[in-house]
Amino acid sequence: MNITDHNTWRAEAQAEAIAFRLEAFLNRRPAAFADPGELRADIRSWMDGYLGGHHGSLVLTGEIGTTKTWHLWKLNETLIRRGWRGQFRIATTYDVKLATDRPIDHERLASWREADLYAIDDLGARAVNDWTADAISELIDARWQARRPTLIATNLTTPEIRTVLGDRAASRIGDGATVAHFTGADRRKGNTK
Repeated sequence: MNITDHNTWRAEAQAEAIAFRLEAFLNRRPAAFADPGELRADIRSWMDGYLGGHHGSLVLTGEIGTTKTWHLWKLNETLIRRGWRGQFRIATTYDVKLATDRPIDHERLASWREADLYAIDDLGARAVNDWTADAISELIDARWQARRPTLIATNLTTPEIRTVLGDRAASRIGDGATVAHFTGADRRKGNTK
């Protein structure tokens, strides 16, 4: 096999792997977040920085229905399409509550702690008890120590995030973070992205 044949074979194998991962992702992505569209420039910029080695977190704040969760799913899709091979996990605050209620789901918590990217969606959409806040804080701390970014989508303001997570976790999230503020009308009430 000459070098040209090898490069062709390798490119085909990479394209096949991307197609396989993309299909698996598209099959598990909730239909509500399958709308077409492009990532906002600030989210694309964060993604490019991440792919270039930046380890700062990403915080999406703003009003209800302004596409924060859609952007998390689109970011995951975009990374796969670009050939990224990492693990991206998205869980709601309620998912964290369920995983930390007795019996504790250590396997699920470990998958979130060890994922290349982990997103907490809807932080603050439901009341966060001290037990769940402690679990989220520990996840954030472990990920920060390992230089794995944590992504947060929330309707909370930055001071409210600090109140929910505590000073230590908020400081770790803020270390080199990009904060993207979403404004506009609730698109679920008939408005578009």
